[in-house]
Amino acid sequence: MAIAAPRRSKEGPPEKPMLPSASNGLPPSPSHLPSQSEWESAQQLYVQDSDGIPHKFGSLIHPDSETDTVVVLFVRHFYCGLCQNYIESLSPSITPETLMAHKTRLIIIGCGGHGMIKQYAEDLKTPFPVYTDHTRAIYRAFGMGRTLQGPAKKPAYVRTSVVEMGLKAFKHVVKSAMQGGALWDAGDMSQVGGEWVVRNGNLEWGHRMPDTAGHMSAEEIWDVVKFRSDKTSETQISQGVIRAGTMEKHGALEPAIVGGPMCGCS
Repeated sequence: MAIAAPRRSKEGPPEKPMLPSASNGLPPSPSHLPSQSEWESAQQLYVQDSDGIPHKFGSLIHPDSETDTVVVLFVRHFYCGLCQNYIESLSPSITPETLMAHKTRLIIIGCGGHGMIKQYAEDLKTPFPVYTDHTRAIYRAFGMGRTLQGPAKKPAYVRTSVVEMGLKAFKHVVKSAMQGGALWDAGDMSQVGGEWVVRNGNLEWGHRMPDTAGHMSAEEIWDVVKFRSDKTSETQISQGVIRAGTMEKHGALEPAIVGGPMCGCS
């Protein structure tokens, strides 16, 4: 697992990570947040949509008239069967309508070529907008690492076998090649992502994938989203219980014990 430490400047000690507001209404962040300067720099970076049009990242995560919170899901390469299983698992519990009821919206960011986005979104039937950070600059700013290490235990959101994921990925490769694409258009095979919550333009909560199947489950994301307006009920997040099998109580990361690689690649 590769998790970036706070960066050390030439003039002094490493910058301290950002601290979530005490009144943000969210449970404790399971991963340390980037420093303030890293966060500010990340907002100035660009992602591309399916037409290759650049969008400043900061413009995508600012509040609007209907929402004050944005959940940003960073996925692995566009051929990753594990991340495809993950996105498919978000429905029906997480939809644009259910999120809107909590003044929240969700965006997905990958690291492949923008030309792959339309087919990716269509295949997964996701209702959420998909962008790409092909340079992986935002991934680096958020400290999301690179690894091919598989999980200690297959998460519940992975519902297809490695063989099935491989066959599906192979079909994507063939289809992409027929349209003039190349294998590397899918993105860095070892880049892992994570889940981040931005509220009122401030980065308030985050989780980095510790391995290739280390996404937080849809139930866990939903617990974070509804935590503010559901304070009286006992959620899994409020108890510090993480179901993905890659974390332990109180949000502490634990290393994956791998019996073999499981990267969801072809």
